[in-house]
Amino acid sequence: MVMLAGCFLATALLVCCLMPSGHMGRRRARPVAEDVLPHVLAEALDRVRSIGLVGRIRSDASRKEASARCLREMPELLDVVTLGLTAGLSFDASLEMYCANCDTALARRFVLAMRTWQLGIRGRAETLDELADELGSSALRRFSGAVAEALEFGIPLADMLTRQADVIREEQRMQMEERIEKVPVKMLVPLGALIVPAMLLAILGPLLSSALRAG
Repeated sequence: MVMLAGCFLATALLVCCLMPSGHMGRRRARPVAEDVLPHVLAEALDRVRSIGLVGRIRSDASRKEASARCLREMPELLDVVTLGLTAGLSFDASLEMYCANCDTALARRFVLAMRTWQLGIRGRAETLDELADELGSSALRRFSGAVAEALEFGIPLADMLTRQADVIREEQRMQMEERIEKVPVKMLVPLGALIVPAMLLAILGPLLSSALRAG
């Protein structure tokens, strides 16, 4: 973004310097440049601001997409980790089993997160909280809190993850119902813009034609 801003400003200055040349003379060149320079710079700054706005919009969109993808993949994560814990594996071993057997974006994120706390760069709870904030997922934030609480106080983690998986599936079902309910509202736009005019034309067309012939 900074490079683009510099390009816009440099282009604006170059245009202002080169515009009045030749037969106009030096006396007329300077006033013209002074008149044009503020407008060109203002336009360049507007473009830079628009680029920043587009960047923020794209960042928000990608963040929402990552959060939705995480919510879709969370039930599988919880089921696999719960299965490993029930079989007697530790939390890290259960999470490694999920990462090794599931080729998803969330699994790849957890591979990097596990390397972070296994190498001692950051703690497990801090890493999971940072991952949840990065993805903007409330479900992953609840998972991080449950893991930290269970490992700190010795609470059975499998039952907590099972309940969380049920809650996430219920959230997914409610979101699907909301999207289904919004479909008729979205259909009103093409219905009103395309179908209704065509129906009116089909009904009123013969009547208008008959009236014109009779007249």
